[in-house]
Amino acid sequence: MQAHGVRVFARRAGVQLQQLLPSGQNRFSTASSASPESESGAHHKQRERELILSVLSTVPSPREARKFLNSVSGNETMRSQREFEERQARLATEEPTVRTPGRLVPGEILRGERAAETRETEAVPRRLTASVFIDGLESPGACERTGKLLAQIQRIGVSPVVLLANNGSADATCGGYRSIIRQVHQLADAVEREGGKARPINEGVFFNNPYARTDLTVDPELIGAAIAQGQTPIISPLMADAELQVKVLKPRVAAAAVARALAQSTSTQHAMAGSGGAFSLLVARLILLGGADGLTGDGDVFHRFVNLEEDYAEVAAACAQPDVLELMRTSLAILPPTAAGIVASVDSDPSLVLKGLISERPVATQQRPRRNQGVARQSQAVRRAGIPSYRPLPNYPFVDIGGRDVAKAADVVEAPTQFTLLRHGFQIQRHTKLDTCNVPRLRSLLESSFKRTLDAGQYFERLRQLQSAGGVEIIVAGDYQGAVIVTHEAVAGAESLPYLDKFAVLPSAQGTGMADILWAQLRRTCPSCMWRSRNDNGVNKWYFDRSSGHVRAPAQPGATQWVFFWYQSSVAGQRTLTVDEIQAGIAVSQKIAPSFI
Repeated sequence: MQAHGVRVFARRAGVQLQQLLPSGQNRFSTASSASPESESGAHHKQRERELILSVLSTVPSPREARKFLNSVSGNETMRSQREFEERQARLATEEPTVRTPGRLVPGEILRGERAAETRETEAVPRRLTASVFIDGLESPGACERTGKLLAQIQRIGVSPVVLLANNGSADATCGGYRSIIRQVHQLADAVEREGGKARPINEGVFFNNPYARTDLTVDPELIGAAIAQGQTPIISPLMADAELQVKVLKPRVAAAAVARALAQSTSTQHAMAGSGGAFSLLVARLILLGGADGLTGDGDVFHRFVNLEEDYAEVAAACAQPDVLELMRTSLAILPPTAAGIVASVDSDPSLVLKGLISERPVATQQRPRRNQGVARQSQAVRRAGIPSYRPLPNYPFVDIGGRDVAKAADVVEAPTQFTLLRHGFQIQRHTKLDTCNVPRLRSLLESSFKRTLDAGQYFERLRQLQSAGGVEIIVAGDYQGAVIVTHEAVAGAESLPYLDKFAVLPSAQGTGMADILWAQLRRTCPSCMWRSRNDNGVNKWYFDRSSGHVRAPAQPGATQWVFFWYQSSVAGQRTLTVDEIQAGIAVSQKIAPSFI
């Protein structure tokens, strides 16, 4: 029963679970607690059904399911991760410098006490890991909910490493010390009650290292030993100084030290300390559970997705949780570029955090928003015009555990819980002319992303013609690791129509959140937009989740079969596409010649 939820992923990804696991090993049961015979049968079944429900509610795409299974099984081979490891090994062999970098760089870690050995040694297996920072458990039921979340994370094959931060309620007095110890043990007990395994670690993790470039250092051996035993290490923010006086560490300092220790344990050539040579880590998520359900700004602005490299200054200027934002920025800069951050409430339902852990999508693309009357009337008009409207289905299934009735979807999504997804991300460049772009790099990006040869002469000539007509907008992320090209097409009887001409991501940038970063920039640039995609394009599922509607072109022998998508703005005062504009846009986009040979 414990692997049933994960087998759902295997079926969606088109792979066999047995092919992903090492011979004779069931990685999904190593983190489980006692056998079902040692607990109440009814309670065990209910817990298993809750886990399966939480896993199914993530509704992953086949690509997301395959990536998650590969990560859990140790078969993750993304180029971006390998590049991080090569950079890590290179930094480890370099002589340490006394300079302090003026800017955080993802993947820049401290040199260890010992020089890295050659990379010709045999690769060690990877253990998928999530670093969890908990900022207080004072609210009613918070400890039980968090314990359930950590147990469920264990049972889907991920090893959580938990730091129970000091949220200001505990000081360095004897009472504050005992309060922290009590919370650590209460959380460990909650994990055990939910079928997981936990190990409280109150001392020996943090210490001052006079030979390191930072004062605070983490000994990863205690953490690795707990993970090797299938236990969740729950670490208290306590440290004894040289005079054996106990100090309560600040959250930002302790969290950064833990993140640095985990980043130093990600090499495929060297096992993590304390693991007995059994594994190294693959850090996937940095989860912060606190008092707020995400990052907010002025005027009740909620940030569902933050590209820290591009959006940090803007978000920080009006952020209601500046300490949380800075903590995530500091920690994500230390971890591999494939890691993502999640800021959620400690009172969130565990299934919501599992969505961010598995699907890698901002919450806006996971839950169906409430539709106002204006949107409903427009959808009816679109259907009357013969264009089917598409809306992502609500999370399935809405089952009331303990009863046979299916709950009403409207009751579940009436007030959806939110979280903020963060990536270290990339800087963004914007161009309205090809002359300001690096055209050879742009062409290489398009051909690498689509794995086809671009008809460069015809394609770029079309863009140059549109520059002086409707206009062209080119959004480039990073060092041409991703790009969006939008053309403004002339439509009879209306202003020019924004048309998404190309959406490209380098294969080496997959897993870094590049697609979500580009999509967020596209929505800022074009509140409403249309585009087309081949009927057999594997990315269509991703488009379905992010579109307001779609229509399939009538099948014609020998002709390319297209699916036409569009999205609409829900912000008052911004342009929305009418039914006539959508129909005219479909007619125009059908006439655009294919770009690839």
